[in-house]
Amino acid sequence: MEQQNERKMDWRNKFQAFVLMPAIIMLVAWTLYFIFTLGRMNMQGLFPVIAAPLILCWICNPFFEINEYKEMFYEDADMTLKDKIMKYRPTLGGYAATTIGIAVWALILHYK
Repeated sequence: MEQQNERKMDWRNKFQAFVLMPAIIMLVAWTLYFIFTLGRMNMQGLFPVIAAPLILCWICNPFFEINEYKEMFYEDADMTLKDKIMKYRPTLGGYAATTIGIAVWALILHYK
């Protein structure tokens, strides 16, 4: 009975979780990487910028952060994006720290 009461992700929440969130993380990490390499990027540095957000948002979040992920994209599915951002500020702060970590990882691989 409990599974019947669970909400399904609609296309808007799937877009936010699996397209918008990794795209924003990639864009910010790429921008930081671009700035700190003064535009001289290489494939070793771009690999974590592309791969890490996809692994984080497509594999790690749905399978390892089950409660937070379900709350954000299932239980609060009807909330607007602005309201979700306001409610989940600490979570988004964690994503910002992760983004900075990805950019640092790219820089380490760049200068190795």
